[in-house]
Amino acid sequence: MFLKNREFAEAYNDLYPVVFGAVYSKVGNPEDAQDICQELFVKLYEKLETIENRRKWLYGALRLEVMAYYRKKKPDGVDIDEVFADVGLTFVNGFRDARIVISGAIEHDENFEDERERALFDLVAVQNYSYEQAGMQLGMSKRQVRYRYGLIVERILAYLQKQGIKSLEDLL
Repeated sequence: MFLKNREFAEAYNDLYPVVFGAVYSKVGNPEDAQDICQELFVKLYEKLETIENRRKWLYGALRLEVMAYYRKKKPDGVDIDEVFADVGLTFVNGFRDARIVISGAIEHDENFEDERERALFDLVAVQNYSYEQAGMQLGMSKRQVRYRYGLIVERILAYLQKQGIKSLEDLL
């Protein structure tokens, strides 16, 4: 039991900022996002021994919890794909392929040293936080955020170059 609690605490500390940011970006209400995160992490704790990749499991469960949230909020129906869709997915097929390449770069584990860097990237690149705001969320200085974000971007660009993407036009 002690080992399970310790593993859960590590998973919670590593993944909560990323999960919260993703949920908040989908529901737009911090209190609701906290409630959904609480549900997600309770479920994670209950299934901890059976889950191999906790981050992947949480993102899958996150989608289900957000769907349930919208079903309760708007029983007349919401297109959940619309909630999770990006502008990149609304264009023609060429853009969908670009979205897959970019998603692959963002999901590639070697582009991030740890979950804190994932959270940093999500806050700055996805949620449009300033370096200062992201630093306050992650307990880092603005300078540290700028430096680490620059390293992440360099790794992602190097990954894209390995995939044969030399410029934005290659994605289009």
